[in-house]
Amino acid sequence: MTVWQAYFFILPIGLGIMTLVASLMCLFAYLMSDDNATRLPAFNWFKRLIIVAFILLSIGLFMTFRNFWR
Repeated sequence: MTVWQAYFFILPIGLGIMTLVASLMCLFAYLMSDDNATRLPAFNWFKRLIIVAFILLSIGLFMTFRNFWR
């Protein structure tokens, strides 16, 4: 395996962590807001981003450990 392939396999893990942080920021906005115009979009974005984060982390961990545990 070449170095660029290793970077390609680790990339979804980094993107998943960044997406997880963004979803937690939306959760914080949902919890701290008093206005329903802010609460509802923040919670919708939290749900979307948390799903995307776990998908990316799952793909990244699968691709990484499948190739390094041989």
